[in-house]
Amino acid sequence: MSGIDILNYSGHCLFYFKMIYNMKKIILLFAVILSISFSSSAMSLKEAFNALSNVPNISVKTNYNTPILGLIVNGQIATADNLNESQIFESGNAVYTILNQVPLSRMINGGNNNTVAAFVYTTPESTNGIYEVLIVLMSGKGGDISVIYGGIDEAAKNALQSAPLKMESDTISIHASLPNGDIYNIQAN
Repeated sequence: MSGIDILNYSGHCLFYFKMIYNMKKIILLFAVILSISFSSSAMSLKEAFNALSNVPNISVKTNYNTPILGLIVNGQIATADNLNESQIFESGNAVYTILNQVPLSRMINGGNNNTVAAFVYTTPESTNGIYEVLIVLMSGKGGDISVIYGGIDEAAKNALQSAPLKMESDTISIHASLPNGDIYNIQAN
């Protein structure tokens, strides 16, 4: 290669490096726009409860006796009980599809071993001292799904967030004790 060829070659390389650098900026800008649009379409906890209430085989209950609802402000519950294998598959997949639209940063406790699952979500900010909460329990063995929505105070949020999660075979539990002696006992089996 002569000196002129080397200059032409390095000039072409510089041109391509600049072009690639500019393309990287465009791709990065596109990625930022996409992430903003996806985060703005994230589902709220109330929207998630409404969507979960409309999953096949799940219905909102108005006549219930669930102790945990006594600790939740304006609590609502939707359940499915004794589902068969095909119903578990249909409803379980729909539940996971909806929960995947709730920002993971809202989950304060939870676990899943493909037999049982328990998830607790709260809003990061409170309104008048109350945080929105969404609790989802599923048991493949029992064919049960429970979805609880309402409001909790900061002490309850902190207790649920720091509560130990225990998972053994087909049982999952979260036992949270509040400073005032109240207990949140969340369990699926």
